[in-house]
Amino acid sequence: PSDAHKEIALAAAAAGKHIFCEKPLALNLADSVEMLEAAEKVGIKHLVGFNYRFAPAVQLAKKLIAEGRIGKIYHFRGMFLQDFIVDPDFPLVWR
Repeated sequence: PSDAHKEIALAAAAAGKHIFCEKPLALNLADSVEMLEAAEKVGIKHLVGFNYRFAPAVQLAKKLIAEGRIGKIYHFRGMFLQDFIVDPDFPLVWR
């Protein structure tokens, strides 16, 4: 869960371990900055996962852009809508 990311990331940095953290990275900007500074201080690799980049719709958009099939992009606004949790019988999740 998001409220555990900072503690885990700081411990990993202190141990010299690379950090791959899911989003949201932290609960606030100050915590995010602290995590970044800890990683940079010891010279480890650090990144935030953006798992939707491999979603079929995103891959298709990337392909269309790379092939020049939609022309020069001046502006983009997108939404990703999910309906998996609209079922009232769906089990509660940590979020």
